[in-house]
Amino acid sequence: MGSLIELVFVLGATAILTVIGIQQDVAKHRSQVLGVEGQNEAVIVKALGSWVDDNFATLLAQYQQSGNPVLTAPTLDQLHAAGNLKQAYAAGPFWGGDYVIQLAMVPDNCSADAGTCHVSYVFYPSQPYTRNGVVDVSGASQIAMAGSTSGAQFGYSSTRNPGTVFGINGAWQATNPLPGTPAAAIVATNGPDLDDGNALYIRRDGSLTWTGSQNVNGVDLHNVGSIDAQGTIAAPAVSASNVAVSNAVQTPGTLQIQNAAGSAPAPVSMGSATITGNATATGTLQAGSIAVPRSACSGTGIAGDYDGSGLMLSCQYTAGVGFIWLPIGGTTLRYAYYNVANGSVVPAPWCPAGGIPAILLDGQGLYTDPTATINLGTQGAGPWTVTITNGSGAGVQGWAVATTYCEF
Repeated sequence: MGSLIELVFVLGATAILTVIGIQQDVAKHRSQVLGVEGQNEAVIVKALGSWVDDNFATLLAQYQQSGNPVLTAPTLDQLHAAGNLKQAYAAGPFWGGDYVIQLAMVPDNCSADAGTCHVSYVFYPSQPYTRNGVVDVSGASQIAMAGSTSGAQFGYSSTRNPGTVFGINGAWQATNPLPGTPAAAIVATNGPDLDDGNALYIRRDGSLTWTGSQNVNGVDLHNVGSIDAQGTIAAPAVSASNVAVSNAVQTPGTLQIQNAAGSAPAPVSMGSATITGNATATGTLQAGSIAVPRSACSGTGIAGDYDGSGLMLSCQYTAGVGFIWLPIGGTTLRYAYYNVANGSVVPAPWCPAGGIPAILLDGQGLYTDPTATINLGTQGAGPWTVTITNGSGAGVQGWAVATTYCEF
């Protein structure tokens, strides 16, 4: 009899332990399921943050164009198609409902130019977590904790204050977004620091302006397009293949243009230049061969004869004509002297383009007949044959000086 009673007790105890073991197994399995759900939601939230970073410029443009802080949020399929979500996920949690994503530009009346705009995003299941049809705050907290361990900002609403969702460890709080503000609502966000595309880093798409001075710590910037500056660009050496200056190049001393090695002056090639002071050349000044004698010009320029002969002309005013190119030495340039007699041949000077050879005879020691007439003349247009004759047309003894010219 005693043995039978003992057996009953043993069987009863065994049954109790079995039930407890089953309950513990169920609780363990449930805890694992809730942890997986939290981790899955954290993956989606991380993908959402990455998508916001990638599309910040587009979101900012939408806000600037519409003025509406409510932004177009992506779906899970769009996150997957964009590559932010590496695999497809169900549209909602295992207890029912859908995953909801909301985006907004904050704060109110933020300025893109001032860099004060941020994207605030929230992610949450559309239904509170329930167990056997009853909201389960403990289960919601497990999901939120599991999501937070992956770096996301998760929170949940409690039965004591279901209208407010509190972040883990009270890191943040927000209004419960679910209809009726039930307990066990699970919400994830980018938190009070608004970690988004407008964060600590300089965006590579250029959608944000810098808000402070930058120190690049002596490293180089390569493959730069244009650099526009409102202040001073200071450098011990500036190397450029082309430099466009719209205002002025200022230097505290002499502006020196040197070769690449910095060891000697370098030639300068430019178009028109205006010098308001004096120009001093320690070498040769070479003017372009562009001037056509007696053609129109303007100003007081100096240029070479267009034939490249080296004859220098200046733009001179002539009464009744205006400004024209004329030789700097005058319109009649002397070239050579010759002692000549009757019948001598005088070579013509070589005249630059626009010049005409000319000759002048000056009698010196001459003898004549009673007619008392001496005729000095030339034949030809250069070279010339000199004629020194008397009134009868006969050659006379003596000599003269022939001077050749170029007339312009």
